[in-house]
This record gives sequence, structure tokens and C-alpha cells, in this order.
Amino acid sequence: MVSRLNCPDRQCVLPGDSSWLGGVRYLEDGVLRVIAAAAGVAAERFDEDRFVLAAGVFEGTAAVVGRLAGEMDEPAGGEEETVVVLALPVWELDYLWQVLTVFHRALAGEPGTADLRELLDDLADGVDRTPGQITEDLQRVAAMLTLDTPAVRTLAAAAVRSLGLRAGRTGPLPDTAAVREALEQVRAAWAAAGVR
Repeated sequence: MVSRLNCPDRQCVLPGDSSWLGGVRYLEDGVLRVIAAAAGVAAERFDEDRFVLAAGVFEGTAAVVGRLAGEMDEPAGGEEETVVVLALPVWELDYLWQVLTVFHRALAGEPGTADLRELLDDLADGVDRTPGQITEDLQRVAAMLTLDTPAVRTLAAAAVRSLGLRAGRTGPLPDTAAVREALEQVRAAWAAAGVR
């Protein structure tokens, strides 16, 4: 058995302008924590599989969304575009993917997901979204947090080294042209994920 505490953090490169996150903040309290509470009640009644995943997985995913919203709450100052580098534990991102996968399964009507789908339908009414839109919003968060390309690694390395911190990898600091090119590639990936 491997401890999740020993897993490395993932460097996530995100737009400094947090407006892309505004539409998904409801996921934390309006969806994920409610499902976590329902899964917790089901587990107390010895029906752990009722919502497919354990309450802790939904709660952990809610915490990721909440932390992301909290970290990016302040709008970036100035006119120059900025990026934010956040370090998130890999196991938290794994929780996010587990929830996203089970939402897709529930939308597809797979066996064993009927109770989750019914709860998603109820929650969707309360947040003025469809279950499909909820899933798309969560997918956008997952895509942004797990974007892992050489361009992302270049930007993360440049940001970490500019603060005088150890990057965890050896090698020279990327030159200005490489950083600009990496930023353009990351912007294109953000656009593909539906951001900007």
C-alpha cells in the first residue's frame, strides 16, 4: 500500500484572470458537498455503493474546487496577462477524475448509477443547470487542472524559478522566447478547454 501523502504535487498553470472559474463555483456547495452528505448517510445505513463512490471522494473533489476558487478569488491587477501556478496533490486530482468519470457513467445510464443520476437531476434544478452542464463544468475544471504539456512545464518552471524556489528538476531557466512560445501554446489549450 502506498501512502497518498507521499505523492508529488502537480503544478497547475491557470489564467491569472479568474473569470473562467466564476461559472463553476456552485459545484462545491451546490453539488459536490450535497452528494458527499448523501453518500455519507448511505454509508451509515450500510449502503456504501448507493452513489458509487465514497463520501470522502466527493468531499475531496469539493475541497479542490473550493480551494481553487479561494486561491483565485483576487482578480489579477494590471493590464498585462498573468498566469497562476498552483501546486495540487496528485491524489486530489485523482478524486476529481473519479467523480467526473462517475458523472459521465450516470449520464449514460450505466447500471448502479440510477440513484446518483436521480440526485444529479434534483440538484440540477436547484442550480439552474442540467446534469450534462454540471458534468461539462466539472470537466472544464479537470481539463484546466490536469493540463500537462511541455509548455505547461516550461511556464511552471519559469514561475517557480523566478521566485527563487527549487523547481525539483535540473536544467537551465527557460529563455524569454521559450516562455512566450509556451504561453501561446497554453492559451491554445485553454481555448480548447472552453476558457477564453
